[in-house]
Amino acid sequence: MPIRAARDKRNAMALQAILAVVAVTTLLMAIGSCAAAPDMAGYTEHWLLLIVSAYTWACFYLLRHGLFRLSTSLTVIGGVILMAVSYHAYGLRSQSGLQITHLLPLLLSGLFLGRTAVWWTALAYAAALAIGARTDLQLATDSMQASEASTNLLLSGMNFLVLVAILDRLILSSRRAISRSEELNALCLELQRQVEEKERAYERLVQTQKMETIGRLSTGIAHDFNAILSVILGHATSVGRRGDIDAVLPGIRQAARSGATLTRRLLSFSRTHTRHLSTFDLAEAIEEVRPLILPIFPRAIEVSLDTSVSGLWVKADRDELVLALLNVASNASDAMPQGGRFTLSLQADGDHACIGLEDTGIGMTPEVLARLYEPFFTTKPRDQGTGIGMATVHRFVADHGGAITADSAPGAGTRIRIRLPLAEPEDGLRDEAGWEFAQTPHRTGPDEISAAVAAESAMTRHAAAP
Repeated sequence: MPIRAARDKRNAMALQAILAVVAVTTLLMAIGSCAAAPDMAGYTEHWLLLIVSAYTWACFYLLRHGLFRLSTSLTVIGGVILMAVSYHAYGLRSQSGLQITHLLPLLLSGLFLGRTAVWWTALAYAAALAIGARTDLQLATDSMQASEASTNLLLSGMNFLVLVAILDRLILSSRRAISRSEELNALCLELQRQVEEKERAYERLVQTQKMETIGRLSTGIAHDFNAILSVILGHATSVGRRGDIDAVLPGIRQAARSGATLTRRLLSFSRTHTRHLSTFDLAEAIEEVRPLILPIFPRAIEVSLDTSVSGLWVKADRDELVLALLNVASNASDAMPQGGRFTLSLQADGDHACIGLEDTGIGMTPEVLARLYEPFFTTKPRDQGTGIGMATVHRFVADHGGAITADSAPGAGTRIRIRLPLAEPEDGLRDEAGWEFAQTPHRTGPDEISAAVAAESAMTRHAAAP
């Protein structure tokens, strides 16, 4: 049925069923009546049933073609006319048991057409009652029957008036409820749209923050690539002195592999992000992004990334974790313009994994600390900060069911603790992580980090020597 209004479409289904039942029933009654009395004795009754059936089919046809209100109005009008004809022919008293059936047009008008249609139908019904009472008076043979006809009219009219009033109140209440429901539905849709818009805005915010962070990383990344190229150049230059290319190929291969790893991490971090939750070892994840964290800090800042605590499995978005750590590291670097120390450590805290981040920078006043996670709040110059870094960190922690605390004071540095719920690793991940840890103990403590950095620097200088 081509009906646009949702309410009319629901009502049309009910009216369609009623019309179909009435049309088929009257048609079968007409056929049965003709078969039972083939002579002209019931001629009028046959045609009346056929007319009712044809009229009902016409209303059904209009309804199927989307003319809901016209079809309903014609159905109500036809019912009232049929009732008036019946009262005119047989009177009111003889049909007292059928008055409930005669209320069908009134109920249809109230349910499908509204309060105005109810009162117009009530007026027509009152006229039909008057016609029935008039017939009873004409058929009365004495004053007692005439008095009974008047009493029947009065009682029927009073009952009908009470019913109309109740129906009117019910329609008013239901319309208010439906209107309120539609308003709430519209509000829900608007709320859903706003939530989706905020999610899209947050995704754009995360991507913008990534681009800002990548800009800060560019200097450090260029320095690391320069060191890698120096290693490759040093090995290539030594070929002429050693005369054996096979002796220097492993060093060149290792340097190229380091450059490829650094590039892969950078590209993975910068791509457009869709949230994807996975279960991973927190120490392993931080170790993998070490090449992105270290270039943020200048040489005057001592950096310690202690990932020696293994087995802290969390379920989170890996890229958002990286972005959160880079944001904190970036703020720590800005807070130590004259140099200092930045420390990242891991520990278990009950059923949570705790990431501790500490710097020895200038610290924050209580007023600034209170607004630390406020979006677009920043104490940096206009062209050096957007104020969305710590808001992004707070959003990440909150969305993953964790908690974040910050402690700071002017001249006393800043200490940030990020707590994330521990998760059970999948069996395959647990076995794989255990095998990798046993074969290649890549998680290192602070002392091992310093030794590794020193060894790499020495190797670079040796390879680059003439």
